[in-house]
Amino acid sequence: MPVQEMPLLPGTLKNLFYPPEKDEYTYFASARTYPFAGADKFVKAAWAADASTLAYARYGKQPMSEDDFKENLQRGGLTDYTKIGDWAAPGTQGYFASNEHFAMLAFRGTEIDDAVAKFDDVDIVLVHEPDYRTAPGEAQPALGHLSVIEHLFSLPCLVHRGFQRALNQVWDQVHGCVTAYRQKFPHAEICFTGHSLGAALAVLAFSRFADAGISLFTVGCPRVGDQAFVKRALSGQSRGAFRFVNLNDPVAHIPLESCFYRHAPQECYRFDQDGNLGTDDGRFKGDVDALRVAIAGLPGDFRSGLEKIQAPAGVVDHSPARYSIRLWNWVTREARATA
Repeated sequence: MPVQEMPLLPGTLKNLFYPPEKDEYTYFASARTYPFAGADKFVKAAWAADASTLAYARYGKQPMSEDDFKENLQRGGLTDYTKIGDWAAPGTQGYFASNEHFAMLAFRGTEIDDAVAKFDDVDIVLVHEPDYRTAPGEAQPALGHLSVIEHLFSLPCLVHRGFQRALNQVWDQVHGCVTAYRQKFPHAEICFTGHSLGAALAVLAFSRFADAGISLFTVGCPRVGDQAFVKRALSGQSRGAFRFVNLNDPVAHIPLESCFYRHAPQECYRFDQDGNLGTDDGRFKGDVDALRVAIAGLPGDFRSGLEKIQAPAGVVDHSPARYSIRLWNWVTREARATA
């Protein structure tokens, strides 16, 4: 029988800026009831949301121990994992976790105390993104590669400079993990995922592989690049590319949509206030209105503590835990409807 729906965590700034405490949430608690392999896109999205939140590797403000991190992955049957980036220093972090049936590449989002990641977020200058795509087993192009023909005879593929820099910091590790796993398990699905900044890195990494066995599930994802980038990211045959937005999450509305910035992937699902999930054409309230709702009511004084301050309506929708809880609740709701 489907498990009961979970209540959302309180809408405080603490639950916006940090993942759940140890006693507030259990990662991959429904893994046996709803296994990843062979599941529909909504079950896989719930798995991806858990993997994305787990990428913060914290219980609230406190770092998660290695044993706890490993135990959480094992609950999902992910018996092997490799940490990506330097987890003891600021900057890009993530992990690659796998078993013989599937793998998950999850990037960490922005942490409130990581100055490097916050700088990457705001560096919105568009820069050229070379085409790194290779088929499984092919040699990796150098990061400095630039196709002259592509540059001269096609629209420039431009991406957010901060996101590109953040991914390039760990690209060798990412490429190594994906290609090594693919050589060992040629038919297994590899799910790329992340929340916030981590979602942007997942989209950018996804665009760099020509592998039909890779899927993409993002939660709370900002825009990454221009229309030429969107076309490249979605040009390959893959296992699907999906974007999920929680109600009025402001991060899904930045940078503002223009001829310079478009969303990828374009198949998007959005939760309403009651936790119902539906398709979204990307407009919702519009970027400016959405951002106005999000910033209205921000407190002028934070001295009472993040645990006690309620996040404004809209801003709290970006909470990583809210994505995990809402997606698992939707899976439960759908299971009941078809029982």
